[in-house]
Amino acid sequence: MRPARTPPRDAYLRRLNLLLLPAAFFNGYDAQLRALLLPQLQHAFHVGLAAIGAISVPIGAGQFVAFLVVRRADRIGRRPILLFSLFAYALLTGLTAVATQIWTFALFQGLAQVAIGTEYALAVLVVAEETPPETRGRAIGRLLVAGPLGAIFTAALLAAGLADTPLGWRAFYLVGIAPALLLALARTGLRETRAFRHATEATGAPTRDRARLRESVARPWRARIVALGAVNFLVKIPVAGGAGWWVYYAERERHLSTGLVALDLGVAYGIGTAGYYACGRLIDRFRRRPVALAYIGLGCGFGVALFQVASEAASFPLLLLAVFFGLGVGPALSALSAESFPTRIRAQASSIVGNGLANGGQLLVAALVGVVGVLVRLRGHPGDQQAHRLQVGERLAGPGVVGEMARQCGGHGRRVGHAGEQVPLARLQ
Repeated sequence: MRPARTPPRDAYLRRLNLLLLPAAFFNGYDAQLRALLLPQLQHAFHVGLAAIGAISVPIGAGQFVAFLVVRRADRIGRRPILLFSLFAYALLTGLTAVATQIWTFALFQGLAQVAIGTEYALAVLVVAEETPPETRGRAIGRLLVAGPLGAIFTAALLAAGLADTPLGWRAFYLVGIAPALLLALARTGLRETRAFRHATEATGAPTRDRARLRESVARPWRARIVALGAVNFLVKIPVAGGAGWWVYYAERERHLSTGLVALDLGVAYGIGTAGYYACGRLIDRFRRRPVALAYIGLGCGFGVALFQVASEAASFPLLLLAVFFGLGVGPALSALSAESFPTRIRAQASSIVGNGLANGGQLLVAALVGVVGVLVRLRGHPGDQQAHRLQVGERLAGPGVVGEMARQCGGHGRRVGHAGEQVPLARLQ
């Protein structure tokens, strides 16, 4: 029997990137469902807003728990966990659709978040390991663009009246099951990453997970995790909270109509997500550090300016630019997270940064907004001033941490490895 023919490298990479794009798409799609379906969930389960808020804690914690799964990829490989995570997501999404109580809904959604958090983290890691360094940024940028597209698709289904069908809110969870299962079957033809295969051949039998965890939090990797984690944490807070604060500011302080605010926000996010792809191309040409610094600095400037203008004509371009640079820095940070660690601990270390600290910033913003909202009501401070202070403090902290991060990670992020890394990531291509 003739051996199966291995597809050419370029063709395989195109197929790989196409099959991994839905990881970011489903991550963005699922993230918006609870917020958009809030009235339907309250009515279906006969609960108040407090109960919906309470279940958001265990559901959101699923992205943290995903770390426990992602770290196994350093031991058993990226491919098996990537395949398992998508099948698990499809199953748990289906179970969510048939939940009869609010707490079973929370259980299935929390586990689904573990699956999609694992899927997303490994998709970024696999793209980074398999793509040549000269085009790696563009590949990561294309992958991350799919996340906001998933969120836009959620809003489009709601606008199309899917919630008004006999299935109601359940239809939103059923609609993605068949594509997810078909995609999981299509992925069975994917290979293990070359970085993992070479590292396993060079080091022999894999070490225990606890040993890898101890190594990843020891010198010199501990400083890199802290630096990368800090900047991801600080960037996530204003990015996650900025949209909500701007809506409040535009409606309450500048008296713009709700319809106009919704239109501006939707168009700005739709166009502004091009910042992902632009960032990917820029980091391939000008390296990671200067692009990350520029994006965070410009995101800070436009974000602060957004809360200083009164007219809609001035606020829309500032909102567009704030989204472009605020969200768009993702490929630079993702590339640095993947390239800053040796293969044997890469999944574990990058999941601490992404699943742990970056998601921590995203969840913390809800608490910060709540606290500032209470202060606004109790002290009578204008909402835009509070939002402005929160944005400035978070944004100005970012560039300083990026500088330290770049020093810890070697500054450029394109060439990785150290004296003990037999097969550095960038040299595999």
